[in-house]
Amino acid sequence: MSDDEILYYNKRRLRELHKIRARSGINTLPEVTMEIEELEAEIARLEEAAARAGLPSPPAPDFVHPYPIQSGFTGRVAERTMLSAWLGSGAQPVLALIGIGGMGKSALSWAWLQRDVLGLPLPGASPDAPAAADSCRLPENARPTGVLWWSFYESAASFENFLDEAINYASGRHTNSRDIASTYDKVRVLLGMLQSQRLLLVLDGFERELRAYASLGAAYQGDEVEREAQGEHRACVSPHAARFLRDAATLPLASRMLITSRLFPRELDDLAGCRREDLRTIHPDDAVAFFHGQGIRGTRAEIQAACAPYGYHALALRLLAGVVKKNRRTPGDIKVAAQYPILPELKGQAQHHILQVAYDQLDQPKRIILGSLAAFLRSPKSYDELLIMNDNTDVNLFDKALDELEERGFLFFDRELIRYDMHPVVQTYAYSQLEDKVAVHNRLYGYFATFPPLDFEQVQSLEQLIPTIELYQNSIFAGQYDHAIDLFRSRLAYALYFRLGNYQICIELLSAIFLKGEAFPPELTLKHSQAWVMNMLGLAYSLAGQPRRAVPLLIASNTIDSELENKVGLAVGLGNLATMAQIILGDILAAEENLRHCIELSRETEDSFQEAVGHHGLGWLLIYKGMFNDAEVELILAQDNFDKNQGTNFVAIIRCYRALRFLFMNMPEAALEMARKALQLADVWRVERDIIQAEWVLSVALLAVVERSEDKQNILTETEIHLSEALTRCRKINLVDHEPDILLAWARWHQLTGNAAQAREDANEALQIAERCEYRLKQADAHLFLARLDMAENQRAAARQHAEKARERAWCDGPPHSYKPALDAAERLLGELGSGERISG
Repeated sequence: MSDDEILYYNKRRLRELHKIRARSGINTLPEVTMEIEELEAEIARLEEAAARAGLPSPPAPDFVHPYPIQSGFTGRVAERTMLSAWLGSGAQPVLALIGIGGMGKSALSWAWLQRDVLGLPLPGASPDAPAAADSCRLPENARPTGVLWWSFYESAASFENFLDEAINYASGRHTNSRDIASTYDKVRVLLGMLQSQRLLLVLDGFERELRAYASLGAAYQGDEVEREAQGEHRACVSPHAARFLRDAATLPLASRMLITSRLFPRELDDLAGCRREDLRTIHPDDAVAFFHGQGIRGTRAEIQAACAPYGYHALALRLLAGVVKKNRRTPGDIKVAAQYPILPELKGQAQHHILQVAYDQLDQPKRIILGSLAAFLRSPKSYDELLIMNDNTDVNLFDKALDELEERGFLFFDRELIRYDMHPVVQTYAYSQLEDKVAVHNRLYGYFATFPPLDFEQVQSLEQLIPTIELYQNSIFAGQYDHAIDLFRSRLAYALYFRLGNYQICIELLSAIFLKGEAFPPELTLKHSQAWVMNMLGLAYSLAGQPRRAVPLLIASNTIDSELENKVGLAVGLGNLATMAQIILGDILAAEENLRHCIELSRETEDSFQEAVGHHGLGWLLIYKGMFNDAEVELILAQDNFDKNQGTNFVAIIRCYRALRFLFMNMPEAALEMARKALQLADVWRVERDIIQAEWVLSVALLAVVERSEDKQNILTETEIHLSEALTRCRKINLVDHEPDILLAWARWHQLTGNAAQAREDANEALQIAERCEYRLKQADAHLFLARLDMAENQRAAARQHAEKARERAWCDGPPHSYKPALDAAERLLGELGSGERISG
């Protein structure tokens, strides 16, 4: 092995050791620390020797999650040649390699990257013919300056974590991604780096970032998914991932990005900058070479005849090879394959046939081990971690079982990193055959229960919560749903919902309780627990930008509280339904009815605090209805109560609404005074959502007074500070429901500073978010702003279209249950433009 190759493998091993040390903390094994020190010294020696020799440094690849390719990889010459041609061209910056599970997407990408891009040997691979290898290999001058491999199959390998790693890598570790406050800004920073550098990013298993495969059970999920007509099942879960994909396929990137996925991301539909390649089969000649490389005897015709029924499906052929090799009578003879004919009803799913055949050849202890590992290996694990699944007192028997499972193609084993993994297709099948799932998950629960619980005040990142999340997940899989929710309420809810603002994880964890779907109650014993979960899940959906999905959950929660005659809980639920979903969706009439009912129930139960919450929501709603005097009465009633009960953050919220009322009444000075008070109180209570709202309201008030002021520049400077704070905080916790309002304020700021192009860009982004999330009132605001912008540029036809859309959006349930200030503004604009008739219900 050359010095360059030794240097590469040393760096790879060093990276894994650093991960082990980071996870272990003060409990790091001394031998790990010693090996790190030895490797660092050896790497320094090799780099110094290369520098003295004047040799060019090889690419410094960053394999965050190395792929444990199995021995015998061969061929795929046509696909590798295609990939090299794409990477060497200056055309499309994104290539999506799409195929069902088991088609070899990851193995192909890894082998191509190692052999043809980096020119490194592939351990255990069958050598291709020299001519074939040359046709695939990338010319030296076309190689990227850096390579990052990221696998979404790993635990905690979220899109946000990918951004951190990619930014740090692309900057040469000179930029710490933690210094970039928001996920939105991280996307922007990374895209900027990819425009100026020739990097190659490989995003393996991207389906885990799509709706169809983003659930807790994705590791056990097959290719059959619930497909939606609009392609929602192919949409990114994270709006930031969606933006990253769209921009990567649109901007002029110097870098290239390879995506492997079972599904083609919807965000890449019809984008010229993305090339789609469907991976279907391996070449028959490659299959022959693979079987011969596995030591299997047979002619070309015999091997191809055996492989053809399996459609040359990569994983199926590997399993078939394992069956042939392990045959007791004639091991290694391809004629063995004829003993297992595919039934006619399985012709379309031959890989499931050979999975069953291979599985049936295992003895019962190995089946149990395989099924147990399928439950555990949601991400690669070390040998020591796998030992918890050993039922044998003799560890040698367990080791032999692992060896056989690897030989048969059931397990991957990375000998350099000493980590085991399992293909998702195999995992799905093996887990489905596991008889006593409850016992296995109880054992795993016991393992993760050994991790010490965290004080939620110490939680700074999602990674710290992984052991607790695993504990929760295994409770779910063991059928301990009541216990799981107790865990969520006591150890996860505050940290995820309030501290980290990770609403998507809340959705993922809570939705796992709904075994029959969200149209049915969760699998919990107590009715009040069912109501709590539905309410919590609804709130998470709303804050994550899916208020329409929140509505039925909140209604169902309220129905249970009503059946239980829980008037206190029902009052809370009605308030949540109105303020967290119905108002922003434009369901003005229903929201008002629910808020008035909330107030009535609170009076019956003499719950003065919840009554005040109802008055505050009703006051906010009446502002949108243009009933400013009635709104002030409601808001003052609420404020008096909140001020008496000084242990509540509502003292800040209520002043935000009063400032908003002054703004709609064209009283900017009064609004500014009230907004400053709101921010002072929000800073005392330190509730992140309240701070964001107060920063936004203060910014809007400043923008309203700037035109009347003689000190315009100072006011604009102060506004910029507050808007930056609001948007940064909002995006840091992914608070989607506030983002369109803040973007529209930014648009107004840019308009006042003379940057009409940026103003339009911000307003269009606000409108895009509002439309995706069905924020009807925010859509009206965005269309109004764009209409005024068009009028200022004398684009009357475009202005009319936006004004008409604003009028339609503001109509809601029709006057008096409309968004009156926006409706009046749209009517005035249309009058100026000489537009058509008024609309009616």
